[in-house]
Amino acid sequence: MPHRRSPGRVLVVTLLVVTAGYLAWWVAVLAGLEAHFGSGFDEQRFNRLQQEYDRREDAFARADARMRKLIAEHPRAERIDWSGYRTCVREPGRPSDTCTTTPPRDQKVYDALWGVSVILYQPKDEGRTFYRFYHEDPPRYTIMRAPEDTAEEAEEYADAHGFRSTRPLGPGWTILGPIDDIGREVKQFP
Repeated sequence: MPHRRSPGRVLVVTLLVVTAGYLAWWVAVLAGLEAHFGSGFDEQRFNRLQQEYDRREDAFARADARMRKLIAEHPRAERIDWSGYRTCVREPGRPSDTCTTTPPRDQKVYDALWGVSVILYQPKDEGRTFYRFYHEDPPRYTIMRAPEDTAEEAEEYADAHGFRSTRPLGPGWTILGPIDDIGREVKQFP
């Protein structure tokens, strides 16, 4: 004798299966969105940064040369940050940074860099200089200058310091994707 299925039971099981499928779909969609956008990876930003770097490669080279001079002028500095309006140096044992107005010649060099908010050097990063972009919505992207690094070394550095992704721009230049963890970003760029 065949087992009779209750229409109510069939309806409940069907609703449970459909609801579970719908929830699984939403979880997959939200996880995909978080993985792609929520943590900051954005292929369009990488593309735009690369295009602007390619257009302004000479300006980045001039800014890098100027930053190397600043580093040579302050060999014991714990941090040097250069923006369009001021240059600040953190010397060991000093309670605060010493800041000066960026001279007009340096300001011209800096202004040729589209979108860069600050150029940053910290000796803890072994000869690397960072061109940070703040003007857009977070998360923040960075172009790193590391003349001694190969693409693989730049990627290893990025992985070890919490950057989500990288893209080589040319010898010694790399776009670093954002750092997902705010605490880790503050530790990287105190």
